[in-house]
Amino acid sequence: MKFAELRNQLKTPFPAFDVHVHPLDNFGMYRVDSPEEDARLLIESAKRSGVEKMVLFSLHTTVPREPTMDQCREANDYALQVQKIAPDVFYPFCYVNPMYPDESVKEIDRCVGEGRMCGIKLWVARRATDAGLDPIMARAVALDVPVLQHAWEKTTGNLEGESFPWDVADLAKRHPQSRIIMAHLNGCGLRGLAAVADCPNLVVDTSGGDPESGMVEAAVEMLGASRVVFGSDAPIRHFAVQLGKTLGTDLADDVKRDILWNNTVRQLPKWVGVERIGE
Repeated sequence: MKFAELRNQLKTPFPAFDVHVHPLDNFGMYRVDSPEEDARLLIESAKRSGVEKMVLFSLHTTVPREPTMDQCREANDYALQVQKIAPDVFYPFCYVNPMYPDESVKEIDRCVGEGRMCGIKLWVARRATDAGLDPIMARAVALDVPVLQHAWEKTTGNLEGESFPWDVADLAKRHPQSRIIMAHLNGCGLRGLAAVADCPNLVVDTSGGDPESGMVEAAVEMLGASRVVFGSDAPIRHFAVQLGKTLGTDLADDVKRDILWNNTVRQLPKWVGVERIGE
């Protein structure tokens, strides 16, 4: 068998919409000289694995744990530059820091209200129980966009300001009209799934660590098939490896298709204009 034939057999039978991608410019693992090169390399790598569309959020080239609002604005401007290069591939989220609630709301208005970013990204500067998130969540509801919140439970102890899954459950219950994407299924684990099971406005993405047998199936069983979305966390992890978490399960094909595409589309505002498949 030729290599090209083998590669085609390993591709996903469904197109994938990745809800968790960073620019190569972040983390220092790859050197890129321009947003154009960043976009090209991401697209080439994604399409080799069957990923057709990506939610993109920059964490700033230095990836600070507590970014200033100037750094958030620089990061968002970079994501917008990448999006302009391939607007049918990249769907950027606005990166803000709950340490600065009022400034974050202004940045959301700039990036979502004016720049048409289609969601909001929060990282580890403040736990999801912090009141600084409340104005951000209220603005997300008003603009009808989802919020992706980093979460993890680390055996070595979480960073200061890093949310546990039960913190994100608290956020979902404080803002029941919001749509929340809790990042990192493998980092949250079974206890994390149990913590958010009674939060119908929350979905979990499949990123975080390498494939672990039974985790995606457990998420579907505990949350329901409509509350699991595909996320890779590329370039920290590889698209194809992360797709294997879903494609390697015994779940029905229509469930796999929903995880890889339709459930992400359901989270995004209708004005994005991406159609669900197979329905």
